[in-house]
Amino acid sequence: MVDPKSKEREKQQSRYKYTSEIQQMMFVFGEVADPLPETTMLVEDIVRSQVIEIIILAAAQAQKRGSKNMNAEDLIFLIRRDRAKVNRLRTYLSWKDIRKNVKDSGGNDAAEEMLEDPNAGDSADKPKAKRMNVKLSWELASSFLDALNDDDDENDEDEREAYADTLQRLKDADEITRAMTRDEYVHYSECRQASFTYRKAKRFREWANMAAYIDIKPNDDIIDILGFLTFEMVNTLTETALYIKHDNDLKDKMDGKKENHPREPEGFLFSPPPSEQTPLQPQHIHEAFRRLQRTPQPIKNFRGGLARTKVSLI
Repeated sequence: MVDPKSKEREKQQSRYKYTSEIQQMMFVFGEVADPLPETTMLVEDIVRSQVIEIIILAAAQAQKRGSKNMNAEDLIFLIRRDRAKVNRLRTYLSWKDIRKNVKDSGGNDAAEEMLEDPNAGDSADKPKAKRMNVKLSWELASSFLDALNDDDDENDEDEREAYADTLQRLKDADEITRAMTRDEYVHYSECRQASFTYRKAKRFREWANMAAYIDIKPNDDIIDILGFLTFEMVNTLTETALYIKHDNDLKDKMDGKKENHPREPEGFLFSPPPSEQTPLQPQHIHEAFRRLQRTPQPIKNFRGGLARTKVSLI
């Protein structure tokens, strides 16, 4: 006779395909090394629903252009109001293009050398490192790029903002890893490589049930952008939930409901030492997602009936 509990566990395992990756990502963003299974499953449910929402909206955007194929612009258009995220995505796509082109020209060694030193390809026998400039058709400046000198990336405002954002993230990572042992740091470094899509494109398409929403198999750029966005989603959810948990713990301390509360470090990261930190609970993730949803705008010319509440992308 089949054990009902075993059957339920197998059903969950078939549904949740990114438990390990989400655990690693959450740890990188300040969570404990082993988040609660129910918390990671909730995060995966939210991320999957967000990915499906993105695919549906991007497919609709492609149809408005009169195309059956969605492209990178259709995805970026959905997050166009989040300037910081768009800048990070542009930087990601630019360096991805460099890696691809240099690898095609000179192999893996040349690609690594080029990424470490952008000037390494200045000699005649090596490819020159030139970053792709990701142009977005709805931006006013894109209409005048042919008449403008767009060669100096260092003076580009978006480039500077993306660089500042990268520095801040590196500082945050430094705060997390400062007290780690060598083995802990090695584990942390491995966790930073976690991805929904890297060498997992088939699994990702099946997980998101992409065939139900788009007729044509998405290209590599679409998968890579979705992989970038899923990473950002886990980041946003985890950091927001940590803020909420920190505030709740402080409130409990003030109310006298919690004794011997561990000391909280100052600054952006609210995680106490790993030995004292408690894991995020599902209610922290629920509250984080609730806060990340925009307040619905008032309905104009309402004439009754049901109106679909728009899901905000995180």
